[in-house]
Amino acid sequence: MNETEQTSLIRRIASVVGHELRNPMAVINNSAYFVRAKLGGSSLDPKVEKHLKIIESEIARADRLIGDMLTFSRAYEPQFETKDFDAEIKAAVAAYAAPAGGKVDFKAGAKGAEAKVDAKALSDSVRRLLDNAFDAMEGKGKVSVATGVEKSNVFLTVADAGPGVDVKVATTLFDPFVTTKPRGLGLGLSLTRKLTAAAGGELSVSSTPKGATFKLVLPKA
Repeated sequence: MNETEQTSLIRRIASVVGHELRNPMAVINNSAYFVRAKLGGSSLDPKVEKHLKIIESEIARADRLIGDMLTFSRAYEPQFETKDFDAEIKAAVAAYAAPAGGKVDFKAGAKGAEAKVDAKALSDSVRRLLDNAFDAMEGKGKVSVATGVEKSNVFLTVADAGPGVDVKVATTLFDPFVTTKPRGLGLGLSLTRKLTAAAGGELSVSSTPKGATFKLVLPKA
């Protein structure tokens, strides 16, 4: 099977999975909402509240995975806007829900530089890079996010204090469906590179045994 046939197959699978799973997930989500309301909303028994939150959280996670499959399988056409790069990254970091044992440290260094970005795609890319960083540290510790300017580009770095990139996947790190994690599809970094490339930029990684740093570069407006 050549690359074109593989892409076509992935698109068909993504379409079927999206349709066949999203409908029942919506039903489950509605049922969870009904149960919460019927049992008293904010006055729920703590154990019931805990399990309803687990249901809602897992539904949201499954929906994101399906969304990633659909995004990966489709041709991507960026919706460009000229934006203050620091402001966009700051907003994406502020919207990110770090795990209980984690913290995100952000340093703005692009000094008001503007870039033509697809705001949603950029925000999604920041989320995926942060997810990847916290996964590397098992949800604990500090992830450092910084922006800057070099020549005609703006850039973003996301640095973790994990064990670095596994040598077994180093050469295929940005390929689709490559992952060392027990959960997930292995599309996060592949999608981030795809969205970045479509915006005229590039994504790279440097790694040591003390952590990995991902660098996302975009042309200035």
